[in-house]
Amino acid sequence: MMITGKIRCVCPAVLIFILLFVVYFSVPTAAFFGGRGKAGARAPVVEEEEVDYYAVLGLTENATEKEVRQKFRELSRKYHPDVAKSEEDKAMYGKINRANEVLSDKKKRRMYDMRGEEGLRQLERAMAQNEQTQSMDPFARLFGMGGGGNLRGSDSQSTLHVDLEDVYKGTQRSVVLEKQKVCTKCKGTGASRGSGVTACSHCRGHGVVIQRLQLGPGMYQDIQQACPHCQGQGRVAKHKCPACNGKKVVRGDVTLTMDIEQGIPEGHKVTFEMESDESPDLVPGDLVMTVLTKPHPRFSRRSNGLDLDMSLTVTLKEALLGFERRVAHLDGTEFVVEATGVTPYGKELRVRGKGMPRHHMPSEKGDLYVKVMFELPNFLTEAQRKEIEEHL
Repeated sequence: MMITGKIRCVCPAVLIFILLFVVYFSVPTAAFFGGRGKAGARAPVVEEEEVDYYAVLGLTENATEKEVRQKFRELSRKYHPDVAKSEEDKAMYGKINRANEVLSDKKKRRMYDMRGEEGLRQLERAMAQNEQTQSMDPFARLFGMGGGGNLRGSDSQSTLHVDLEDVYKGTQRSVVLEKQKVCTKCKGTGASRGSGVTACSHCRGHGVVIQRLQLGPGMYQDIQQACPHCQGQGRVAKHKCPACNGKKVVRGDVTLTMDIEQGIPEGHKVTFEMESDESPDLVPGDLVMTVLTKPHPRFSRRSNGLDLDMSLTVTLKEALLGFERRVAHLDGTEFVVEATGVTPYGKELRVRGKGMPRHHMPSEKGDLYVKVMFELPNFLTEAQRKEIEEHL
């Protein structure tokens, strides 16, 4: 809800403060109150021709980055103003450059595939707004003067549990998640194919309506709020899309490919850009995936992330006389654990270089600490008892 204000009988000091604020920052008074005012209302909907950038370059939607570059070079030479002189060719040259700009940028291409030209424009507005916000002075940021509100959706969090073997060896995992997605049939318009959208008759395409409130005798104010009929969009579908029933979004699965790098730290976070819930009104936020390791029956990871622990059970004879054991590691290879002489119960044997690979430097590894355990017999024969008494 935004105050666009016609307020009568207001304290002169308040009016002076507002006037100085407006003059200093050159923004509408309503921005001080968190709104855009009448001047900030959505412009009436103007239908624009949808451009198929894939068709402009003569490509399909599954074209690779290399194919996009090749086609762009080929067509830009053909339609370059130094070669082609007609107005049609000049216009085509502009479309070719725009198509390359969109399809060679991963974010723009994904948004274009998802929501077409409208989604692309929204992404570019959000990017421009982010740059503007970064350059604004602290006082302006304090009063929320961000140029039209946040255009980016919120980030979402998820957790991936992996095996310790995966962290030791490194692997790639496919992760299937359910999320809200913009309807691909109508590209988030809510309209059936071919019917399109039209300006909302309630707000005349502005997306906002004005409600006048009586505050007291001789005092009133105008409240600007989102049009309830079109939810502030300024447009409505002529005929509802059958796939989403006019809701513009559907629930669906998304498959993400995640690299589990060797030695990845416990709790490591991986960000998937624009993979949070989708909305026709916002650029999707990011999905932040936290990697956690499942408990392993034999090995465990120390807090430093490099060293490993394991337990090894030997016989009483081996504990007294020494032993040599071959043990299978997390990657299936074998290594030797050995001890000479008497090995006390619970003693840790250090095996150098058999720990976890260092993240981003897998050739460097930590150490493995082997805790020696041994089992005692449930009973002794009389002969065994006498022999022990004689020698111990």
